Amino acid sequence: MKKRLLIGMICLVGALFFPTELFSQTDLQIHKVFEKYARNKNAVMIELSEDMLESYNLTLYKSIAVKDDAAATDYMRRCLKKDQEGAKKIKQVMKAGELWSAYYQLAKKGSDNRYILFRNDPEAGATLIYIETPVETDNIVNLLLKKQ
Repeated sequence: MKKRLLIGMICLVGALFFPTELFSQTDLQIHKVFEKYARNKNAVMIELSEDMLESYNLTLYKSIAVKDDAAATDYMRRCLKKDQEGAKKIKQVMKAGELWSAYYQLAKKGSDNRYILFRNDPEAGATLIYIETPVETDNIVNLLLKKQ
């Protein structure tokens, strides 16, 4: 737990040195989630520094986790619904008619593959992740599963 907190803090400090507008996914609806909930008291947002990105072969990593906020989770789902149009569904789990978890591959941005990951957990809250990387789908999914 301490290690995760330390890594999160390092990433957060690193993110302060890079203007969000330079790297943001402003063409997507989920961009609004990051803008709206970044300063929410129940939210934790992480952007990786350039050094961390390079070590994982990523060009952008941005995540936000929101706990105990049903409105934020619903807002994430609404934004995801718009962004998933035209996206390749790598995995999608629905429970009781609601999106529970999803891995989408979006159209490329230049030479980078783009991915959106979403997970809702009643205890941990909702997490939304946006990734840009030259790495292909199978490799990035394996990387994410291996690092958890």
